[in-house]
Amino acid sequence: MKTIAKAFWLFGRSGAGKTTLAQRLRTSLLDRNLPVVCLDGDEMRATLCSDLGFKSEARLENHRRIAEIARLLNNQDLNVVVATMAPEHLHRDTVAKILGRHLVWFYIHAPLDVCIERDPKGLYKRALAGQIQQLTNYPFEPPRPAEQENYINTVTQDIAGCHQSMLETVRNHLKDFTI
Repeated sequence: MKTIAKAFWLFGRSGAGKTTLAQRLRTSLLDRNLPVVCLDGDEMRATLCSDLGFKSEARLENHRRIAEIARLLNNQDLNVVVATMAPEHLHRDTVAKILGRHLVWFYIHAPLDVCIERDPKGLYKRALAGQIQQLTNYPFEPPRPAEQENYINTVTQDIAGCHQSMLETVRNHLKDFTI
């Protein structure tokens, strides 16, 4: 029986470690000769979704577009690694509806104060200076149980350990994947 392609969706606050872990996961799949595409939220916002803002409706459309691309790629037998904030239940519900059985969630967690301290892209600094609206005060709705089945805490575990935890989950979803 053939393994269906998966969309491994990493979500969490800006600065939690999503992009770093997404790139590592992509590399791990490529190293095993498994077809994979990585869709990073920042890259998507700079290109296909550059017409969207940061209000809830725009964020929803951003996630809808990314999920539709992931679905199209999955239907072509390509695995997809996605890294976005997906801060609201509505966003994640929309993604889940589009991707169905292809979707595997990874909740990448770090508390807000740690994300502000890390601030790899300077987003929090700009938000605190009033240059970006709806970032530091934007509600991040905690994941529901099904969305946090693959809970990755980048504060209590180093990146290598987080990556290893993710590989164990991937192995359970892709029959051709070995650690």
